[in-house]
Amino acid sequence: MELIASVQLVAAPGHTPGTFATLGVALLFAAIYLLGGRANQLFGESGLRRFHSFAAGIAVSYVFVYIMPELHAIREVHVQAQNDYIQRLFPEYSVYLAALIGFLIFYGLESMVARSREKVGKKDDHYGAATPRQAYIHIGGFAIYTWLITFQIGQSSQGLVSLCIFAVAMGLHLAPITNRLRSEYPAVYEPRGAIVLALASLAGWACGRTLNLPGPLVMDMAAIVAGGVIVNAAIAELPRERKASFWSFFIGAAAYTALLLILSHFENGEA
Repeated sequence: MELIASVQLVAAPGHTPGTFATLGVALLFAAIYLLGGRANQLFGESGLRRFHSFAAGIAVSYVFVYIMPELHAIREVHVQAQNDYIQRLFPEYSVYLAALIGFLIFYGLESMVARSREKVGKKDDHYGAATPRQAYIHIGGFAIYTWLITFQIGQSSQGLVSLCIFAVAMGLHLAPITNRLRSEYPAVYEPRGAIVLALASLAGWACGRTLNLPGPLVMDMAAIVAGGVIVNAAIAELPRERKASFWSFFIGAAAYTALLLILSHFENGEA
């Protein structure tokens, strides 16, 4: 259930899920990028809108019920740390500033595409409403985002159940992103973009399993992911022309919130 396992990484680096379990999640995300863009063929247009809203509801639930409390826990670690990887001017705000950076980066990417769409007025058959450079920047931004997410998987200190909960939440979070990128850049995404994103998923996992980065840096990387989850879930649920499905969003958010609270209850009971 931990998207942000960094607090536990500092305290108990030895308690990690098996290599094959974490690799399986990274492979799942890679498969979503390679195959998920064709979901419209499975669901149809109206079904796909409901699915996107349902997935966004789960991601938003994960953010408000789990990620935000974790950001507070990371903040306390930063404040109490004696030997940080940099001299912090505002240790009590650093993790929130990192989350803000993640939010602004992906808001900026979406704003770039929106401006291009307004200038062009209609989609080009090859690159959509963006220039080739903008298409590669947008896909590259999500490659870095994916790397950060799967890096956290490789560094995870949580058990198998928590890992599965994370895989469901983030897998459903990535699915609308995949469909959006494929729709925006059809000729760029299929031959190259999907492969780049799939490789980013595996590269992030491999780096997470092999690199020994300073704990505070890993925490800030996780906070950047949190900011990205917030804005990308909002973008998925507030698409152009207001084609969202409120009830699908509500069901996803309510169901996943209930699941997170139930799991939290059992974990606290065991503790």
